[in-house]
Amino acid sequence: MKKRTKYTDEPIRIGRQVGAEILPGHGGARAGAGRPASGNKPVTLRLPPKLIERVRRQAKRAGQTMSDFVAEKLKA
Repeated sequence: MKKRTKYTDEPIRIGRQVGAEILPGHGGARAGAGRPASGNKPVTLRLPPKLIERVRRQAKRAGQTMSDFVAEKLKA
């Protein structure tokens, strides 16, 4: 014989009960978690393929990311 489900108007509590306290079931956001903000804003550009390859090649030669390389060139 199956156990009958009792329907009530009480809200569903998710997690495990320790004493009188309900602990969260699955982690959640934690303060300080994740990658630190760099302060930069994302930008999308449409450039010709040859120019993209040229920038990528020069950035690799300089040992920089494409973003750092372009930012440095534009600041100069």
